[in-house]
Amino acid sequence: MIASADLQEAVATPQGARMGDGAVGVIDLGSNSVRLVLYERASRAPTVLFNEKVLAGLGEGLAQTGALPDAAQARALDAVARFMAIARAAGVRDVSIVATAAARVASNGADFIRRIEEVAGAAVRVLDGREEAQMAASGVLCGFWRPDGVVGDLGGGSLELIDVGEHGLGPGDSFSLGTLRLRGEAKGALSKATELIESALEGSVQLPLMAGRTLYAVGGTWRSLFRLHMAETRYPISVMHHYRVAAPDMAAFCDRILKNSLDSMARASVVSKGRRPLVPWGAAVMRSLVALGRPKEVVASALGVREGLIYAGLDRAERMRDPLVLAAEELAVLRGRSPRHAAELVDWTRSLLATLGIGETEEETRLRVAACLLSDIGWRAHPDYRGDQAIAIVSNAALYGVDHAGRGFLAAVLHDRYGGLANPSGAPGPDQLCPQRLGERARLLAGAFRLAYVIAPGIPGLLPRTRILKEGDTLVLWLPDDLAALAGERPLRRMRQLARQAGMEGTIRAAGRDMVQTCK
Repeated sequence: MIASADLQEAVATPQGARMGDGAVGVIDLGSNSVRLVLYERASRAPTVLFNEKVLAGLGEGLAQTGALPDAAQARALDAVARFMAIARAAGVRDVSIVATAAARVASNGADFIRRIEEVAGAAVRVLDGREEAQMAASGVLCGFWRPDGVVGDLGGGSLELIDVGEHGLGPGDSFSLGTLRLRGEAKGALSKATELIESALEGSVQLPLMAGRTLYAVGGTWRSLFRLHMAETRYPISVMHHYRVAAPDMAAFCDRILKNSLDSMARASVVSKGRRPLVPWGAAVMRSLVALGRPKEVVASALGVREGLIYAGLDRAERMRDPLVLAAEELAVLRGRSPRHAAELVDWTRSLLATLGIGETEEETRLRVAACLLSDIGWRAHPDYRGDQAIAIVSNAALYGVDHAGRGFLAAVLHDRYGGLANPSGAPGPDQLCPQRLGERARLLAGAFRLAYVIAPGIPGLLPRTRILKEGDTLVLWLPDDLAALAGERPLRRMRQLARQAGMEGTIRAAGRDMVQTCK
């Protein structure tokens, strides 16, 4: 029973979601899995409302029979019926249904698509190989900030390769190298995989484009491969998106899987039982791509065809937005006391860096802006837990367009902003991924936040009326006369802490005089 009128109003207009023009959904009829993803709205930084998959195995045995198995079709039809019921119950009117390799090449694929359309009451878009490659690459464009390399999308029925960079998207190629299809053609003999893969990729125009660049890996089997690598190396966070592995290290890891049973690996249990039989075949494809394409690194992408469909439907202005800053803005609205105050921190900290003569790269500016917007997301927690909660959010939030070093920076800033500059994080976490240069900036920025939030504790309109000045070896926080009462022992202590980060003395000047209280 709902206890109050306030709660009833909140239920009618929930504050925990930003629906915008309404939720959208995608049903993906893949060769291995059938999946529904509902997104909060069509956005440059799409947030998932619901995600469910069924391992239907539509491509199982396709290499031998040329047809979709009856049992797999039945599982897919049941899944689509359930997915459409969920979408309708959630009020999602815009649901796109796409089918990929298995449905487009099977002899009974057209009949299967007709049955899906009858169950769903909606049309199904069957992507050809180049369209599938372009949608996968669009997903990478959605999930990364200015990616440059080759996107590889490994499904159950096919492998797509496509160049992505400042020039946009290349034409893309599709190869019959999906994990299910490869296993079928090899008749289950993993020893035959490399020969089949190299034969299929012979003459590929995409492979030469991979040399010395990034291979962006898309697809459920490769996600399982990365998950296993993260577990085996005891990686400090579980977010897979933007996880990067040097190409030689990935080749060696794939060799281990190909030479030994997957179950012999200590942490094989992190891979779901449904995916486990396909991981060695995904490792075989990855190993060949690294050997033939010679990329510099392999990077995991959690976004692919489904998000590519969303991204492709956005107008140019929305596509040009920075996904990291957009996601941080939304978290500021949903979790902060005052999004306006958080936004004011952006100019305030920029002015501080200018005063100190500290320059920024474009990437450092993006990270600082995001940190400002995220600076108050832990305020509802108990004071002793705010730092841990903020780190947990940064560790697991759907932040796109930021690598793991950037997540480490954000985690370090928020931990020290809440936990104190004298109490940096010691436990393994995302802040441990922050390189030295970013770590030094993180501590300076955290010190600025700690000062800002005692001068203007989530209250907008105050910070823009203050200034930080440099006078010789002293850093001065200047307050206008009508805000002089905001000065005090605690703000002065925070000001001195901030100044020490820059190797300076610190003071507060209010009503024309410097504060001289003794800090205890």
